[in-house]
Amino acid sequence: MGTIKYFITECKNFSRNNWWVYIIYFLLLVVIFFIERQDLLQVIIITSIHFFADIFIMMMFNAYAHSDYSRGTYYQIVSLFLFVSLKIYTGFDKGGWQYLMADPIYILAAIKNYQIDVKRNDLRIINTISMTMLSLVILSIVFILSRKNPQLDLLSPFTKLIQTIGIFLFAIALATTANEKLRYEISLVGLLAMVVGSAFMTADSLMKGNIVGLSISYTLLPLTVLIFYLKKWTIIMKNKELSPVADVAIKPQ
Repeated sequence: MGTIKYFITECKNFSRNNWWVYIIYFLLLVVIFFIERQDLLQVIIITSIHFFADIFIMMMFNAYAHSDYSRGTYYQIVSLFLFVSLKIYTGFDKGGWQYLMADPIYILAAIKNYQIDVKRNDLRIINTISMTMLSLVILSIVFILSRKNPQLDLLSPFTKLIQTIGIFLFAIALATTANEKLRYEISLVGLLAMVVGSAFMTADSLMKGNIVGLSISYTLLPLTVLIFYLKKWTIIMKNKELSPVADVAIKPQ
């Protein structure tokens, strides 16, 4: 019950300090109403869950900024579950499997953060370099398969590639635990790429009359996370405890 009470308190604090997020979400639903009326309920459910998952991401960043890493890790796990569920559904329903490609990185990052913050045991093999290499391997395999079978092409047009790179960068940032400042810098670049790529994809789908709810939410909702992230930039950059270190210090149990 203590965790539930804390969660409710955090939601109230978040809503009071970030009320503008709800305005953006309302505008998002208005847009969806006019362009996807035939499938409105499905789109509303998808974007609503995505919005809820993004709130957990923002709460995760807030917890990390205040050095409450254990609670931040739990928020990350909840958001991961919601995002994976949405991506699997969208893949089967709309063929948008590119949203799922980076999930192995997200899962490994969640496991690493849980082990560090809760179990006090660092999985050093999961780090910025190893996750970058794994990302390159995944992207290379997808590229090779797409050359052999155009129906498996998940990296074109170019705007989809930009979006995908942003998704991968954000996953790599979550696995970056030895340098909190680097984590936020990679997150910033990843979010920018995600928003820009998704925005162009949404515009293209609007012109073709084949809009996907997840493409809209990947334009606006990561933008809200980006704005929230920029508001925390001063705290992160001035926090001396988050200065670069060679490894994460694991406290004894």
